[in-house]
Amino acid sequence: MSQIWPRVLDFERESEYILVISAQNPVALVRGRYGPASTATVSIYVDDVNEGPILSQSHYDVTVREGEEPGRVIATIRGYDPDSHPIRYSLQGDTKKYFSIGKYSGELKTVQALDREENSTYTMEVIAVDGRNSSLSASTLVTVQILDVNDNSPVLVGDYSWKYLCTPRWEDQALVLASRDSDGPQHGGRLNFSLRSDATVRRNWKLTPINDTHTNLSLNIPYLAPEVYTVPFTISDSSSPPRSTFINLPVTVCPCNVRGNCKMAAKQLQGMPTIQSAVGILLGTFGVIGTILIVVFLRLSYQNPKRPSKSNQERIPLKMSI
Repeated sequence: MSQIWPRVLDFERESEYILVISAQNPVALVRGRYGPASTATVSIYVDDVNEGPILSQSHYDVTVREGEEPGRVIATIRGYDPDSHPIRYSLQGDTKKYFSIGKYSGELKTVQALDREENSTYTMEVIAVDGRNSSLSASTLVTVQILDVNDNSPVLVGDYSWKYLCTPRWEDQALVLASRDSDGPQHGGRLNFSLRSDATVRRNWKLTPINDTHTNLSLNIPYLAPEVYTVPFTISDSSSPPRSTFINLPVTVCPCNVRGNCKMAAKQLQGMPTIQSAVGILLGTFGVIGTILIVVFLRLSYQNPKRPSKSNQERIPLKMSI
């Protein structure tokens, strides 16, 4: 006789089975009944085997706001041991030690404030180990998504010191200004440029958006005197309330030739001498030096007068008389 078990036996569910087995002829008896000898009672005892812990989920998805105060419980890993043994929890894959887990509670906590701009997703593994046999364990993956918070102000990107605008104004000429916001699209998607609310500034300059991060800066009037101007404007993000950055941008305005090239260097516009003035200064310097030298020579000539020439008598050599 052989017995096929329909399912795996579990000591924790049922530790003993009692079976009554009867034997009968394939053909019915002519007379009489089956007696006690035709039946047998079988007792089956299930041995207890130490089983590993079982976790309630194979994967945990957790969301945390960036900058969240450290020490907050963000998830609780739940598991049980069929043998009612304690379970010990540990983390693997958290190389920077941003998280911690309760050894017996399974509570997952943040150890330090998280910055979405540094890393927006963390993935780690939680290991649950049998309290009496460390070779028995179970694991689950935990993915932590960092929710964006508007904690960065937009910034102006690029070097504009070598760029210029022509005066009189050239049609379609503009400085393309670029900006960047480290926050996600929810807060830093569209960046807005706006001139300072000053009548002179708004009369002289114009900002025209190109896309979410770039805008054109151009002259708003036909002519502006050649000079290096400071253009004040603000860059704001699209959050509510928005974060803003105030910019004072030096912009060179200069006369241009037919090819649109600036005729004057920006340094000259800022007070540096032109070639003509530099030559004049140089000649003037030489003139001053020459005058000083003449005065020195004259003073020396007065201080050292010429000695009178010797007379003819003095020039005749003396003769010795004997």
